[in-house]
Amino acid sequence: MSDSDLLVEDHDGVLALTLNRPHALNAVTTDLVLRVVDLVEAAGERDDVRVVTLTGAGRAFCAGADLGAAGLGVADDGALPDASTLDSVNRLALAFREVPQLVVALVNGPAAGVGASFAMGADLVVASDAAYLKGGFDAIGLMPDGGATAYLVAALGRPRALAYAVLGDRVEADEALRLGLFARVWPAATFAEESAALVARLAAGPRHAYAAAKRAVDARGLPAFTDALETERREQRRLLGSADFAEGAAAFRERRRARFGD
Repeated sequence: MSDSDLLVEDHDGVLALTLNRPHALNAVTTDLVLRVVDLVEAAGERDDVRVVTLTGAGRAFCAGADLGAAGLGVADDGALPDASTLDSVNRLALAFREVPQLVVALVNGPAAGVGASFAMGADLVVASDAAYLKGGFDAIGLMPDGGATAYLVAALGRPRALAYAVLGDRVEADEALRLGLFARVWPAATFAEESAALVARLAAGPRHAYAAAKRAVDARGLPAFTDALETERREQRRLLGSADFAEGAAAFRERRRARFGD
């Protein structure tokens, strides 16, 4: 990962992180996720950081994991993929939960795959009306990860969470707002201005009260979060070694519909 893959601004109490791979719709590599993890974890030890934000450069928030990157793609020699990207996104999910600062996702455009997990894992999710959430794991023979199963059940209940997991439908911005997955939605033309104003308001607010509210809400809403991550990790590792994932990844690269077996 080059430093340019992640833009970092640190001023006025806000640590602003921007995924900067617009040519790949900000699809992430293991190294990129780990860089974000390091910065979020370090922010948790800093009194001068009051809010952490995550967004994407260009027209997308994050298209998920880069299927061609080491750690998730199928190797040319046919070896089974490892789960380094899965482990890195789980670390990020835990970092979002553990830091006392509010983490705000600025969803400027599509958030797909684990990119949707990054968005839903933030404490507040604000979005442009051009944004949407999409699992898409079903198309490549995988399941939602990065904490998505816990976030979805907490927000939607079991039936809707499972529908998201297996159907892969897009959740448009207005529907995500109605369901409570987004806290605010603004027109794309004013999104940057509106979201900046909200972040500034939070940075000037009572950070200790925010931290206490975050701990209390997470204790009630995500009481078994680490168990959920471990279940996702166990099941996803099995799927990563499956013929269905090999076919799904090949179909993705070849831009065709996957033909899954028995």
